[in-house]
Amino acid sequence: MKSINRMLATMLVLSVVTFILYVTEGQYVFSLVILSFMFVLISGFQEFGSNAYTFKIAHLYVGSILFTIAAGYVFFTFAFSMVNVLIGEETYKLTPGDLILLITGIYSVINVIHLRKAALKSDKTGSMNTNASKTCCH
Repeated sequence: MKSINRMLATMLVLSVVTFILYVTEGQYVFSLVILSFMFVLISGFQEFGSNAYTFKIAHLYVGSILFTIAAGYVFFTFAFSMVNVLIGEETYKLTPGDLILLITGIYSVINVIHLRKAALKSDKTGSMNTNASKTCCH
Protein backbone atom coordinates (compact mmCIF):
# COMPACT_ATOMS: atom_id res chain seq x y z
CA MET A 1 0.00 0.00 0.00
CA LYS A 2 2.86 2.37 0.77
CA SER A 3 4.36 1.95 -2.69
CA ILE A 4 1.01 2.79 -4.31
CA ASN A 5 0.74 5.89 -2.12
CA ARG A 6 4.31 6.85 -3.02
CA MET A 7 3.66 6.44 -6.74
CA LEU A 8 0.41 8.37 -6.43
CA ALA A 9 2.15 11.18 -4.51
CA THR A 10 5.00 11.34 -7.04
CA MET A 11 2.53 11.56 -9.91
CA LEU A 12 0.61 14.26 -8.07
CA VAL A 13 3.76 16.34 -7.44
CA LEU A 14 4.86 16.02 -11.06
CA SER A 15 1.41 16.99 -12.30
CA VAL A 16 1.24 20.03 -10.00
CA VAL A 17 4.65 21.21 -11.25
CA THR A 18 3.53 20.66 -14.85
CA PHE A 19 0.30 22.55 -14.22
CA ILE A 20 2.13 25.51 -12.65
CA LEU A 21 4.65 25.66 -15.50
CA TYR A 22 1.91 25.65 -18.16
CA VAL A 23 0.03 28.42 -16.33
CA THR A 24 3.18 30.56 -16.07
CA GLU A 25 3.86 29.99 -19.78
CA GLY A 26 0.37 31.23 -20.63
CA GLN A 27 -0.90 27.92 -22.02
CA TYR A 28 -4.16 28.07 -20.10
CA VAL A 29 -6.16 25.54 -22.12
CA PHE A 30 -3.53 22.81 -21.84
CA SER A 31 -3.07 23.63 -18.16
CA LEU A 32 -6.80 22.97 -17.66
CA VAL A 33 -6.34 19.59 -19.32
CA ILE A 34 -3.48 18.84 -16.92
CA LEU A 35 -5.66 20.04 -14.02
CA SER A 36 -8.45 17.65 -14.97
CA PHE A 37 -5.96 14.78 -15.15
CA MET A 38 -4.64 15.88 -11.76
CA PHE A 39 -8.13 15.56 -10.26
CA VAL A 40 -8.10 11.86 -11.17
CA LEU A 41 -4.98 11.45 -9.05
CA ILE A 42 -6.34 13.58 -6.21
CA SER A 43 -9.49 11.50 -6.07
CA GLY A 44 -7.27 8.44 -5.54
CA PHE A 45 -6.17 9.87 -2.19
CA GLN A 46 -9.77 10.24 -1.09
CA GLU A 47 -10.47 6.50 -1.18
CA PHE A 48 -11.03 4.87 2.20
CA GLY A 49 -12.54 1.57 3.27
CA SER A 50 -12.06 -2.08 2.42
CA ASN A 51 -11.64 -1.50 -1.32
CA ALA A 52 -9.39 1.55 -1.00
CA TYR A 53 -6.27 -0.28 -2.25
CA THR A 54 -7.87 -1.38 -5.53
CA PHE A 55 -9.49 2.02 -6.05
CA LYS A 56 -6.16 3.78 -5.51
CA ILE A 57 -4.58 1.46 -8.05
CA ALA A 58 -7.38 2.24 -10.49
CA HIS A 59 -6.98 6.00 -10.06
CA LEU A 60 -3.22 5.73 -10.46
CA TYR A 61 -3.60 3.54 -13.54
CA VAL A 62 -6.12 5.83 -15.26
CA GLY A 63 -4.18 8.97 -14.31
CA SER A 64 -0.96 7.45 -15.62
CA ILE A 65 -2.60 6.56 -18.92
CA LEU A 66 -3.97 10.10 -19.27
CA PHE A 67 -0.56 11.63 -18.62
CA THR A 68 1.02 9.18 -21.06
CA ILE A 69 -1.41 10.35 -23.75
CA ALA A 70 -0.66 14.01 -23.01
CA ALA A 71 3.10 13.39 -23.05
CA GLY A 72 2.73 11.43 -26.28
CA TYR A 73 0.91 14.39 -27.82
CA VAL A 74 3.76 16.75 -26.88
CA PHE A 75 6.41 14.27 -28.03
CA PHE A 76 4.81 13.64 -31.40
CA THR A 77 4.18 17.36 -31.93
CA PHE A 78 7.87 17.94 -31.40
CA ALA A 79 8.95 14.94 -33.49
CA PHE A 80 6.71 15.77 -36.45
CA SER A 81 7.82 19.40 -36.34
CA MET A 82 11.26 18.19 -37.40
CA VAL A 83 9.77 17.81 -40.87
CA ASN A 84 9.53 21.61 -40.91
CA VAL A 85 13.32 21.72 -41.26
CA LEU A 86 12.92 20.26 -44.75
CA ILE A 87 10.41 22.96 -45.66
CA GLY A 88 12.50 25.69 -44.09
CA GLU A 89 10.10 26.58 -41.31
CA GLU A 90 10.70 26.78 -37.59
CA THR A 91 10.47 23.65 -35.46
CA TYR A 92 8.42 23.33 -32.27
CA LYS A 93 10.38 24.55 -29.25
CA LEU A 94 9.97 22.49 -26.09
CA THR A 95 9.07 24.60 -23.08
CA PRO A 96 9.94 23.73 -19.47
CA GLY A 97 6.32 22.57 -19.00
CA ASP A 98 6.71 20.27 -21.99
CA LEU A 99 9.91 18.79 -20.57
CA ILE A 100 8.33 18.11 -17.16
CA LEU A 101 5.30 16.62 -18.92
CA LEU A 102 7.60 14.30 -20.90
CA ILE A 103 9.28 13.24 -17.63
CA THR A 104 5.84 12.68 -16.11
CA GLY A 105 4.88 10.65 -19.18
CA ILE A 106 7.93 8.44 -18.85
CA TYR A 107 7.17 7.90 -15.17
CA SER A 108 3.55 7.17 -16.12
CA VAL A 109 4.62 4.46 -18.55
CA ILE A 110 6.69 2.88 -15.77
CA ASN A 111 3.65 3.03 -13.49
CA VAL A 112 1.39 1.41 -16.06
CA ILE A 113 3.86 -1.43 -16.68
CA HIS A 114 4.37 -1.96 -12.94
CA LEU A 115 0.65 -1.96 -12.19
CA ARG A 116 -0.13 -4.34 -15.04
CA LYS A 117 2.54 -6.78 -13.87
CA ALA A 118 1.19 -6.61 -10.32
CA ALA A 119 -2.36 -7.20 -11.56
CA LEU A 120 -1.32 -10.14 -13.73
CA LYS A 121 0.68 -11.65 -10.85
CA SER A 122 -2.33 -11.49 -8.53
CA ASP A 123 -4.53 -13.13 -11.19
CA LYS A 124 -2.12 -16.07 -11.48
CA THR A 125 -2.20 -16.75 -7.75
CA GLY A 126 -5.84 -17.74 -8.01
CA SER A 127 -7.86 -14.87 -6.69
CA MET A 128 -11.16 -16.59 -7.56
CA ASN A 129 -13.08 -18.15 -4.67
CA THR A 130 -13.80 -21.85 -4.95
CA ASN A 131 -15.66 -24.22 -2.66
CA ALA A 132 -14.85 -27.86 -1.82
CA SER A 133 -16.12 -29.21 -5.16
CA LYS A 134 -13.84 -26.72 -7.02
CA THR A 135 -16.69 -24.77 -8.57
CA CYS A 136 -16.64 -21.05 -8.70
CA CYS A 137 -18.40 -18.65 -6.43
CA HIS A 138 -20.32 -21.06 -4.11
